Amino acid sequence: MAAISLDLRRRVLADCRAGHTFAAVGRKYTVSAEWVRVFFRRFEQTGEIAARSHATRRQPFHVRHEATLRAAVTAIPDRTLAGLRAHLGLKVSIATLWAALHALKISFKKSRSGPPSRTGRMSPPSGPRGGPGKPASASTASSFSTRRG
Repeated sequence: MAAISLDLRRRVLADCRAGHTFAAVGRKYTVSAEWVRVFFRRFEQTGEIAARSHATRRQPFHVRHEATLRAAVTAIPDRTLAGLRAHLGLKVSIATLWAALHALKISFKKSRSGPPSRTGRMSPPSGPRGGPGKPASASTASSFSTRRG
């Protein structure tokens, strides 16, 4: 959205000083009555007529802390997220820290010299693999008849 020109601002200000209502001035110049009201009040308080510059957005967390995150993970790559947060002294959630590392494409894994995780099989195998399977039935004769007994 483009800022309203300085010329239009001066005309709005002149009409407001002449005693026209905010709604009438807004209709005349096809702007909202609320914009006219806010603009006129700001002029009365500060004397400003020109448009204000847009506020700059704060940089995302991963951009602000990229260098420290990379250095900390490079130094000790097998730290947990909680350990990394404590080491850096940051007051952010674990999810924010994970999202920052993900956005920077930094991955860290456990050291291969550490103990393996306990994600093995939970129940014993059910029997030998590749065997003959279930034994065949002992009786091969048919047991069904159409005669009454």
